[in-house]
Amino acid sequence: MQGDMPSGATGAAVTGTGELTDAERCAFRERGYFVREAIFGEAELSRLRAAVEDIHRRISAAASAEVEVERVDGLRFQDILGSRVKWEWRESMSGDIRSMEPVHHLSDTVDALIDDARLCAPVRDLLNETGVSLFTDKLNFKRPGGAPFPWHQDAPYWAFGCRHVDRLVSVQIYLDDATEENGCLWMIPGSHTRGHIPAPTDRGDDTLARLYTDVAQLEDLQKIAVVAPAGSALFFDSYLVHGSKSNRSSQSRRALVLTYQPPELPVRDTDTVRVPRAGRVGLAGLVRRFRRLLGGAG
Repeated sequence: MQGDMPSGATGAAVTGTGELTDAERCAFRERGYFVREAIFGEAELSRLRAAVEDIHRRISAAASAEVEVERVDGLRFQDILGSRVKWEWRESMSGDIRSMEPVHHLSDTVDALIDDARLCAPVRDLLNETGVSLFTDKLNFKRPGGAPFPWHQDAPYWAFGCRHVDRLVSVQIYLDDATEENGCLWMIPGSHTRGHIPAPTDRGDDTLARLYTDVAQLEDLQKIAVVAPAGSALFFDSYLVHGSKSNRSSQSRRALVLTYQPPELPVRDTDTVRVPRAGRVGLAGLVRRFRRLLGGAG
């Protein structure tokens, strides 16, 4: 991964469930992210892990020679079962899937996660909306030996097909403990306030190079490892610079990422609107929002 990363650094975590807290609101505004630790219990995690492994098996089984392979900068991509599949970068792991987007249509368990008020209610408050809708979802696998991912912002990936990238909030649900050893996410707190940061100039003419971030322009900001236990949820801004190192452990690091947007907008690259079936703001929530707008206590 580009740029030096200090060892032993951990992201500040804010715990809780339900509506957004003042501390979380402040952390998101100033740092670009916050973490709610272990909000999913072991029974919930067991169901989610079984669901994502089932998705992985189904997509792997459908990845036959008849499915067209697209290569970009030597990396392998396929469209399988309605999901954009990115394969591992290393030839020794060419049979391992790195990520799949979207996947909620392949699992009722994952689809139901979109409705979870622990996820969509805080985003609704962050966007100051009475509701939210799904923009996209993604399943990340980092098997043992999985490659690092360079520093980047999510907004440039979406900018050409989305005019409201500044109104997107992503939530990553940790299905396994995230540690420095297994390639947890690293963040550069405060980088989201710099807007779109240009790509590095040392990557030649690679197509994907323009989507990476020149962190040399952020030398005044600290790099933080977001270490958190399984069941945690990381909320982050689409302009926050982040990346990851390789998985040096013997266990997989799996994560689901849901990206929300303002209500009644279609899912990315579709005409379908996926609004959470639960978690709409009630009367009490409207009162709290109105009082905040007036500067009162909430």
